[in-house]
Amino acid sequence: MSQDIAEIVPPKRERLLCLDAFRGFDIAAMLFVNMTWNQQVFHRQFFHVDWNDPVQGATFTDLVFPWFLFIAGAAIPLSMKSGRGRSMSTLAKITAAARRGLIIYLLGVLLTVASPAYDRALTWTDWFSWNILQLIGAGYFVAVCIYLLPRWAQITAVAAILLAKLALPLVISADYARGVMQAASMAPRVAGGEFTGHGTFTHLDDIKRLLNLEHTKATLRADGEPRFWAFVGGWFGMAQQFLPLAAVAVMGGWCTELLTSARWSKLRRAGLLLGIGLLVTAFSYLLQAGYRPEGGGWLGPLTQPFSKWFFTPSYCLLAAGTGAMLLAGFYLITDVWKISTCFVFRVYGLNALALYMGAEFTFKTIFAKWQIIHPNGHSGAMAGGFINWVAHWAAQLGANEWWAMAWGGWVFVLTWLTMWWFFCWWLWRKKIVIKV
Repeated sequence: MSQDIAEIVPPKRERLLCLDAFRGFDIAAMLFVNMTWNQQVFHRQFFHVDWNDPVQGATFTDLVFPWFLFIAGAAIPLSMKSGRGRSMSTLAKITAAARRGLIIYLLGVLLTVASPAYDRALTWTDWFSWNILQLIGAGYFVAVCIYLLPRWAQITAVAAILLAKLALPLVISADYARGVMQAASMAPRVAGGEFTGHGTFTHLDDIKRLLNLEHTKATLRADGEPRFWAFVGGWFGMAQQFLPLAAVAVMGGWCTELLTSARWSKLRRAGLLLGIGLLVTAFSYLLQAGYRPEGGGWLGPLTQPFSKWFFTPSYCLLAAGTGAMLLAGFYLITDVWKISTCFVFRVYGLNALALYMGAEFTFKTIFAKWQIIHPNGHSGAMAGGFINWVAHWAAQLGANEWWAMAWGGWVFVLTWLTMWWFFCWWLWRKKIVIKV
């Protein structure tokens, strides 16, 4: 009898510590780059590429957000095939994913309005705002729906999303997109005032605004209220961003399947994932090789830059490829070599959503809003005051102006990270894991 039961109940799957560590590393990076606003002190890699830079490109900071979707996707196979997920029907899994995605979306709306609500009245249009968590919620839900398909359909869906994104600038001409914007009295957003042709920043930006129905949102009803259909239609237009993010998440799920496969040793799994990540990253560089601000490159009209703002296929593949390599690295460190120092990141990773919500909400409503006296005698935000007081003390100790501001910036960032680490550590000690 006991032997029969052992054959019926599948063995418990070992927890992938690398997912917690990678998630913690990514959320710590997110907190870090959100606080590095002084470009004279912090390296360029800790800032986004300017949204209207015709060259575009990607820094470390530009990859932090899609890595989070990659990690969320990497957890999908574990939640779908083990624990409660194993016994749930497909419809139940989709319903659970929709509920989770909606809650994450609503939390994102809360963060989006947290600061503006101090200065203006909230309106119904705020429900249709898009930001980090809103995109994560929508991308996660679509990724689950794709992952529940047969493998051939998963591959087809991911390829179709990326190919459609690649073809979009070929289907919608620069002249047409620019003409629509100008007819709506919305001048093209040209950086430097010169590049407006096919495949340029302006072309990509006009396509994004066109699909978001930005040219219709300014049109008011007779009573002066915004047109509801414009915001609803524009909301769905953001599929141009959350669908590519879903593709990145599904690729993350494939990586987890490789790492949990029983076909190879742990070391070989890590090596295979590292190699696959390297190949995907190399292919992403090929897609944007030679990109010029006036459009074109090695692949002619198919060349598209790395761009967080437009979620180009090259950018999505760069995020997936580098995410796979990082996941392989953390797998080696935590699951193969059992190096305990990654516990620092795992503490962050076990309560990533609670950490992000807590840090962002308190910053928007307290640290960036509450006033304290700065060294110059005037009142200002708490965060700026902290930095200025540290810089003031450093200057009194003999540091020049640059070093004083550097001290202020770095002490603030490290204090911020340390404070929230101890918050997560307290949750871990209490065995509290806050999930949606």
